[in-house]
Amino acid sequence: MHPPRRGADDVRMRGFAQRHTVDAALAWLDSQLRPLTAEMVPLPLAAGRVLAASVSSDVDVPGFDRAMMDGYAVVSDSTEGACAYTPLQLKVVGQSMPGCPFGGVVRKGEAVRIMTGAPMPDGTDSVLPAEWIGAEADDAGTVSSLNLIFALAAVSPGKHVGKLGEDIIRGITLLESGRVLRPQDLGVLSSIGQGEVQVVPGHACV
Repeated sequence: MHPPRRGADDVRMRGFAQRHTVDAALAWLDSQLRPLTAEMVPLPLAAGRVLAASVSSDVDVPGFDRAMMDGYAVVSDSTEGACAYTPLQLKVVGQSMPGCPFGGVVRKGEAVRIMTGAPMPDGTDSVLPAEWIGAEADDAGTVSSLNLIFALAAVSPGKHVGKLGEDIIRGITLLESGRVLRPQDLGVLSSIGQGEVQVVPGHACV
């Protein structure tokens, strides 16, 4: 069977009456399109939405030097030469916890008990891990209340310390406009204290 003959009125035989360049077509589209109106939404509702404006950080993250391990914040010089055979005695003068920092200044020969993420006390420059600590025992062999500890190893300046701005530097652009927000992006926004974000209506595929 032969295919049907195409008549003179068949548009498939006429070609294009007028042609345009790609640039002209894009320019026409730009003239017809309008940006969507932006809206502010809480972070829990922003996953999959398109960011309407770039986001910069007004803060450093972390906002202070912090401990990266549980242990004791110390002046590193206090531990120089310490080892299991020649432990060095340190006096415990307080503690620093997340949300409850130590308020004093630590001097050489002193230590502050510290938890991971807690602010480093003034005067300290390193963290002596809990595994490198020996406790004082009384004559009966009972461990004391840890007012005195013994460094069983030396630490260098900056050891086990996360520095101010190590994760995010104040003023840096974190996310560009037009970005489809992923769950990890919302975590970044939360870390700089942002509880809502400006997005365009609708959802995009993540």
